[in-house]
Formats: sequence, structure tokens, C-alpha cells
Amino acid sequence: MYNKSGRLDFGRQVFNDMPERDVVSWNSIITGYAQIGDWSEAFCLFLSMKKVENLLPSRVTFIGLVLACGQAGNLYIGKSIHGHLIRLAMMSDFRLGTAVMDMYLKCGEIEHARVMFEEELLEKSLVSWNSLIAGYSQNGYSYEALLLFQQILQEASMEPDSITIANVIPACASMRDLQMIKSMHTIVIKKGLRFENDTVLGTAMVDAYCKCSDIETASLLFSRIKKPSTGTWNAMMSGYTLNHCVHQSLQLFLTMLLGDVPSDSITMVILFQSCGELGSLNLGRMIHGFCLSKGFSSHLTVNNAMIDMYMRCGCRKSSQFLFNLMPYKNVVSWNTMLYGYVKVNDFAMALKIFYEMQLENQHKPDYVTMIPVIQAYAANAFNHGGPMVHGLVLKLGLQSDILVANSLLDAYAKNGLIDRAWSLFDQMGLLRDQTSWNAMIAGCGMNGQGKKACELLLQMEENGYKPNSITFISLLSSCSHSGLIDEGCRYFNMMITQYKIQPSIEHWTCIIDMFGRAGRLEEAYLLIKSGIGSGSGGLSDCAAIWAALLSACRMNMNVYIGELASQHLFKLAPHNCGHYSLLSNLYAFGKRWDDAANMRGVFEDGRLMKKPGLSLVNV
Repeated sequence: MYNKSGRLDFGRQVFNDMPERDVVSWNSIITGYAQIGDWSEAFCLFLSMKKVENLLPSRVTFIGLVLACGQAGNLYIGKSIHGHLIRLAMMSDFRLGTAVMDMYLKCGEIEHARVMFEEELLEKSLVSWNSLIAGYSQNGYSYEALLLFQQILQEASMEPDSITIANVIPACASMRDLQMIKSMHTIVIKKGLRFENDTVLGTAMVDAYCKCSDIETASLLFSRIKKPSTGTWNAMMSGYTLNHCVHQSLQLFLTMLLGDVPSDSITMVILFQSCGELGSLNLGRMIHGFCLSKGFSSHLTVNNAMIDMYMRCGCRKSSQFLFNLMPYKNVVSWNTMLYGYVKVNDFAMALKIFYEMQLENQHKPDYVTMIPVIQAYAANAFNHGGPMVHGLVLKLGLQSDILVANSLLDAYAKNGLIDRAWSLFDQMGLLRDQTSWNAMIAGCGMNGQGKKACELLLQMEENGYKPNSITFISLLSSCSHSGLIDEGCRYFNMMITQYKIQPSIEHWTCIIDMFGRAGRLEEAYLLIKSGIGSGSGGLSDCAAIWAALLSACRMNMNVYIGELASQHLFKLAPHNCGHYSLLSNLYAFGKRWDDAANMRGVFEDGRLMKKPGLSLVNV
């Protein structure tokens, strides 16, 4: 009675005062501790039951213990219980076997679970198959989960039920395969599975369509579910937020409140994500207050979402304050702060957070940690910190992570350490992806190795990677910085004719910059005025294009074309003081002092305000 009412302390007192205890009383107290997550005490009671009173827990208690270990991810105790079951010759019970297999799956021991399924489970029920499929899907083995489903249909001579389908659909969603999800939807209809009455199946379908950006179908399915659970509402809210329909997500939350649908910690996480997406600090504070009133502020995932929201809304002080107050942090907490500071270019604070993380020495940095750390060092004396952070990557065994390797490659190249960039690029070997090639091509350009960048394009294709839009931006920039005008024009034409890539503003800006650096300003001006490019007015409607030309005029001290460019630029971007400053400097080079003073007066008299810069110099 006390256990079921949540007062296990009273239950334990009654248990201790009992003159005699039977299997039922021992099972009850053990199950009670397992249900509240106190696996250590539950296991100690289990051992005491055997040693002190020479009693054995029933099958039901063993199942509860094993499932509890799975929920907690406590592999050590789970393995110990598995060992006891083997010694007691109880593994022939298919329910116990399925429970143990499920425990291994929840602890991420996929291979161990698969061996159990194939070699130890003498009787394989649909429950066993469903558990294995769910485990593979939840651990990211989506393709293998689909193969298991196919095996059920072809070999196991079993009819999949709604739970089977509900476990397979998330695997399809993780692969972002909309056609496959529609196929599963067809199976649901053909088998007469009424998702309208099955909340678990309905929620899985709504979530899958949301993740594949078919928000219209997801919304339609959601409206047809007769009794949506909190999880169903969360799936739809999350789908709206994921697909940048934040206002619909918030509106759905209001509908939840009006309908007295209970919120949970996941609801709070979604709401904070929505506020961060909107950048609405006031709304975020309101949700924070609601979260406190509902008692969700002790949840780690909620706290992580909260500090992320404040960071994204530009309130770093609140984010840091809440972070410092958190009684328990995980690696996600530290990563959230790191990314938040790097995003606003506060690299010194990002590195300070990283040092604190290392001093705490409780959470091992992962690949998500190292990416903003590398970016922070890259912007703040990478020449000194680069070897250290690279050494840490090796120590953590993250050198084979492509995202980390590409970040290091980019950092070396941007800081002029092109030899180290080449060395790392060669070491990556088969690990290289398209981003690696693009980063190396861009790095060559930044370090005056334009010809090597051109050679890399050929090697890239030989290695089976097709150049994309970003590749050509990097390549054109390399040609521009290395004075390879003819090569740049040839690659630009090749991009359009051979690779069928339509030039973006970034590509055209590279071309204008390339002509400008070569002193061919008249050609650049006529190219812009010709009306080609994207938009109703072509290139002449783009401020970035005219800004590139004005910058080139400043470099070549061509006041005449600089004035022509500035006339267009001031119409398109009248409030950018940097452009006025650029023209003022150009006038000064041409010794037109009055015009230079007039231009500088435009932003010095208060009409325009120049944004303060951020120094990256170590003091």
C-alpha cells in the first residue's frame, strides 16, 4: 500500500518491523526501490533476501529489477542480475529473457542483445521482436531495424502489430525518408490498424511526418487522434518548431492549456526552443516563470534548454547565472554555453568555460565540445593554442570524427598554418568528405596557393566528390587572391555550363573582387550594369556587389568608379556607416579633402553609428 502511494519510507519501516517476511513482502520492497530508481538498495535487498532468509525473488520481481536497470542505464547491476538468472536456470522463461535483452538494448549493448536474441531466447515471441526493433531504432541503427522488420514479414511467420509499426516508423523518420514513411502509413491502413484510437502509433506517425517536413500531413493526422497524450501534443509542437512554424507551436501550447492537457519536461524544452528560435526574451521569461510554477526547473534537460534560450535571446548574463546555479551539469550543459559564447564571438569567455569544464573533471569533452573550442582558438591566437587543442583531440580519440577534423583543418588554414593544414589533410585520407576538400581549397586561396587550389579541384573529382556551390566560392576566391583571372573566369563558366550550378551573389562577388584586385575596374562596373545575375534588377540591385566594387576602387585608388559605385550603394544600404567611411578614405587618397570631410561627417555627427569592433589580441 505505502509503495503504491509513493511513501516508500513508510513501507520500509513496516517491512523492517515485520516479525516474519515471506517472498511477497521481499518482492514488494525490492520492486518499490527499483521503481523509484534506487537500484543499489534494490540489489542489496535482493542479496540479503538470498543470504539472510534463503528466499528467492519471483519471476515478476526479477523482471522489475531488470527493466529498472534498463531505465537507469545501469549495465553493471543488470549484468549481475543476468548472471544470477543463469545460475538459477531461469533464462528459459521467455519473458525474463526478453526483459534482459531489453535491458542490454537500453544500455546501448546492441551486439550483446542480438547474441541473446539469436542464441539464448529459445522462444521468440512478437514481444521479443518488437523489443529488438525498438532497441535498434532508439540506438540509431535505423537500417538494421528495418531489416529486422523485413525479417519478421518474410521469415518469422508473424503478423506485425501496432507496436511493431510504432517501433519501425521512428527508424524511417531518422533516415528522413518520406517515401518509406508513406509506405508504412499504407501498411497501417491495409492492416486495419486504427491510429486514431492508438495513441502510441498515432504519435509515432505524427512525429515521423514532422521530421520529414510534411507538416501538413502531420497536422491532419494529429487532428484525427481521438485522445492525444501529452507525448502526442509534444510531437506536434516539436514538429512545428523544427519546421520554423514557431507561432503555430506556441498556439498549440495555448490550446493544451485551455484543454487542461498536462505539460511535462519535454513540453518545457520545446517551448524554450521556440522562444530561442523567435529570439523573444520576454516570452522566454514568461515560460521560465511557468516552468518554475509547475516544478520543472529541477530537470536537467529543461535547465539545458533554458540556458540555451537565454543565450539565443542575447541575454548571456542570465544564461551564465542559471548555469552557475545548476546543481548538476552534463556535457550538454557545457556544450550549450560553449556554442552560445562562440556564436556571439565572445571567444575568451568560451575558452574560460572550457577551462572550467576541464578543472571540474567530471565530464569528458566530446566531438560537440571540441568544435566550438577549436573555433574559439582559431579566432584567438591559434598559433599558440592550436597544437594544444589538436593534442587534446588526439588524447580524446576524436581525430577520426570528420566534424572535428574539418574544424581543425579550417582553423589551421585561416591562421596561416597552411603546412599543418596540408599535413592534416593528407592524414585524413579516406575520412575526407566534401567539406574537407572545400576547406582545403579555401585555405589555399587564403594563403596565396591559388594554383594548388585549382589542382585540388581535379583531385577532388578523381576521389569521387562532385564540386558544389561552396566549392566554387572557395575556388573563385582562391583565384581572386592569387591573381588567376583567366582561370577564375574559366571555372566560373565551367560551374554554369558543366555543373549546372546557377551563380549566387557570393559567386558574383568573387568575380567582381577578382576583377577589382587585377585593376580591371571598368570591366567590373560594366558587368554589374549589364543587368545579369539574380533578382529583378540583376547584380545592380545587390548592395554586396557594389560594396565589393567600392572596396576594389579603394584598393586601386580609382575615385571616379568609386563614386559611381557609392551612388548605387547608398541607395541600397543608406544606413551602413562602413560604406561612407570607405568612400571617405578613397577621397582622402585622391586628396579631395572637403569631400572626405563631408563623408566622415555623415556618421560622426550622430546620424549613423558605427558598431564597435571586437579585439582578438591577447593582452
